[in-house]
Amino acid sequence: MKAINHALQIYSENNADFAELLKWHLAYGVVVSLPDCFMFGYFCDRNKPMQPKALEESDCIFITLCVGDMRQAGLQIVELVPWIAYEREFKGDKRIRITNFKKFFNKI
Repeated sequence: MKAINHALQIYSENNADFAELLKWHLAYGVVVSLPDCFMFGYFCDRNKPMQPKALEESDCIFITLCVGDMRQAGLQIVELVPWIAYEREFKGDKRIRITNFKKFFNKI
């Protein structure tokens, strides 16, 4: 299954509007779509990861969805900011994790 199809399936199963989220992320965030990975994210301050900010004011990217090869997705954004934030909401864990990219890549 292509990564974007997996993303569509996740949003469909959770009654979320993929098209609206895609539109928002294209306007205010980041979309990575490659055959083996799909990611939504937005830039933020690592001390306030739930508040989107402009890239030039940010030190972190909050990943709202990443499916497929997370390393490949991370490599597309690693040079933009030093920190990455994420939660596993679709897996029932709303705890926000914040780490640097080196530790993130070591975990995956």
